[in-house]
Amino acid sequence: MSDFQKIEEIERELIGEFPLSVSARVAMQLGRESISSSFTAILELVKNAYDADATKVSIRFQRFGSDDARLIIEDNGRGMTLDELNNHWMVIGTSNKAKVRKTAKGRVPTGEKGLGRLGLDRLCSRTCVQTISKDSSALELDIYWSKYEEAESRLENIAHKIYKISNFDLDPITRRRELFSHGTRLILEHLKDDWSEEAVRDLRAELSLLISPFSAPNDFAIDLDSGFEAEALNGTITSPPFILDAATWKVVATIGSKADGYKVNIHMQSARHETEYHLRDVPWKDWMKDAGDESQCGPLSMEFYYFPREKSYAGEQILTRAEVVQFLESNQGVRIYRDGFRVKPYGQPNGEGDWLRFAFLKARSPEGAAQEGPMGAWRISYHQIVGAVFLTHEFNPQLSDQTNREGLVEGKAFAHLRAFATKVVRFFEFNHQKFARAKKAEEVQVDDAESKAKASVVASDSAIKQLSTLLEKMRKPSSGGPSQLAKLSGELDDAVARTQALLEQAKASAAESVAAIAAEKAQAERQKNMLSNLASLGILAAAFGHESVDWAGNVVKYAERLDDDVISKAWWIAEAERPDVQKTMKFLVSESKKLRKFAKFTLGNISREKRKKGVLCLRRIAESVFAAFKEIIEGEKKIRPEFPTQGEYLVEGYPMDWESIFVNLIVNSAWAMEATPVADRRICVQMSTEGDSHVIQFDDTGKGLETGTEDAIFEATFTTKRNERGEEIGTGLGLTIVKAFVEDHSHGSITAKNSGQLSGASFRIIVPAWKKSKNSNRS
Repeated sequence: MSDFQKIEEIERELIGEFPLSVSARVAMQLGRESISSSFTAILELVKNAYDADATKVSIRFQRFGSDDARLIIEDNGRGMTLDELNNHWMVIGTSNKAKVRKTAKGRVPTGEKGLGRLGLDRLCSRTCVQTISKDSSALELDIYWSKYEEAESRLENIAHKIYKISNFDLDPITRRRELFSHGTRLILEHLKDDWSEEAVRDLRAELSLLISPFSAPNDFAIDLDSGFEAEALNGTITSPPFILDAATWKVVATIGSKADGYKVNIHMQSARHETEYHLRDVPWKDWMKDAGDESQCGPLSMEFYYFPREKSYAGEQILTRAEVVQFLESNQGVRIYRDGFRVKPYGQPNGEGDWLRFAFLKARSPEGAAQEGPMGAWRISYHQIVGAVFLTHEFNPQLSDQTNREGLVEGKAFAHLRAFATKVVRFFEFNHQKFARAKKAEEVQVDDAESKAKASVVASDSAIKQLSTLLEKMRKPSSGGPSQLAKLSGELDDAVARTQALLEQAKASAAESVAAIAAEKAQAERQKNMLSNLASLGILAAAFGHESVDWAGNVVKYAERLDDDVISKAWWIAEAERPDVQKTMKFLVSESKKLRKFAKFTLGNISREKRKKGVLCLRRIAESVFAAFKEIIEGEKKIRPEFPTQGEYLVEGYPMDWESIFVNLIVNSAWAMEATPVADRRICVQMSTEGDSHVIQFDDTGKGLETGTEDAIFEATFTTKRNERGEEIGTGLGLTIVKAFVEDHSHGSITAKNSGQLSGASFRIIVPAWKKSKNSNRS
């Protein structure tokens, strides 16, 4: 019986009911202590002006460097009545905006938590809120934020004075009267930051990115008066000039509506050529296998542009590399915009907010797109991409802001968003690398062989010139007579023509030879690197196998002894507890035996015999692998394997290769079936002979491959495994090694389908059957 006692079972007497209260310091903690920068605080106040249906908001600084420096933020929005000021603006966390689907001007409110006004405490010590609406007189609220520093004060006990004012038209800086029929003015005094010219320049840059440059509201303007005599700092804020037409590639991706199955579409195109890549109408559940049937982030779109930081063309205009770099430094990164307004901190041009890990992934794979190396290994740099993800409050409600307005809440919806954006970028990277390599192959550059070919061409050209000179001499009058000269002339003409044809053929052959040599050299280098890595892994596996066999043996021995001793000699264990203890000990013995078996298999897999090429029976190898891992496959994973028990399917190859192939496919299947009901977990291996080849069909009842990845999964570093944050995990080497073993070592082929006869992933391996010869020996 459990020692836990329910609260309701304890004898108790009701004294009364009391509410939780809030210390005044909470306002300070939600303001100055949670908002990371003054920039963020000002951006929130600007968005409040937009929510109030303003068409213009002005930000003005006054008296920099003095004790009475001020900042005035003023808009021509609808203003507030006394009821709105008292019951909405002054209520922290009010939900009035969350209830409003659209404002009077048809805008979707950008704020919903009712905390943006607390950013004023981050900016100043005193705030004067002046507001006037069309339906009420002008009001003034005076707030001293230092009141909230008193530790013993309760939030509800701190009061602020509200006045009715008559001189709202008096400008607080110029002291001139200007008509102000409706709107809100915030006068911030005793500023807490030293607003230098550089700081104001950074603020202007932040404001320029606040509104989406892809689809900016055309009825909302932001004016900045810095207080400095610097023309570049003052005036209406505009988005940085866009030169998107100069991009090498444009990628647009969408997630459709729930009614449409959240279908994913990707379109990759270029203004420089006609090559395009598409992914059309793939349901979310088929495209993102490990993320459920529905997109938790909701329907949305993503758009980005790729710039290789070189001279470019925007229509007929030529842009220098310096112009492209300058543009990228102001716009690079992938930002997130909701209803046209930026969600910080994602995609900051200076590299902060690198939520898709461009810099980290590029550092791991620094090679160029056209460089020889594994397909799918190229990564785009942070400073080569300009883009954005577009959300709305209406259709993406689960992507909500953090309380400090410094990003979105990183729950399941954000993990889906990150996974979607990452996969779209990977789609681009893979196809751009494929395009770049194809283009390079057409323009292949050669080294020593090319120089020799050029020397041969020069010599041939020289020979032709000599022939032509001789021809001209022979055409001159001579003692041989006209008929003889004519005959020689004709023969020489034919010789020149033949030489010219041979020359052109030699040029083409030389170019093909050089390209083939270069490709073979690159392939050899890749194979050398892979073999080097595999050799290192083999050494590590051997060391592990040798050591762990002894360790596992000791664990098994002492686990069995402990099992006997605990049950027979541990008199202090209560009789009621003995079944649980015995169960635990049996589990320990069972798991230690699995460890010993796995260690033996690992050691046996890399033995000298397994590394000798010979004639193998694929059926026996598959049977031995399933037998070696029976406890794990059938006992732990509850998977029912089906494989042939009769027939000889002989091939020539390395035992270690084929054991690794089957192990890799089984491990991937086990991972893919983690969410499959236990009763439905199956792996089916079929073998047959077609002509001169054996065919291995490998199917499972897992979630299948993600649509569009059937070819990419065999490329090094490509992986579809993701963690809970939506980030890619795994090495992406398993199927690359399988492909190398099948194709390079056994001269076969391997293909994949996203869904096979068991509804899960399906692999088909075709390998030449062994043919007995007089000198062959079966091993």
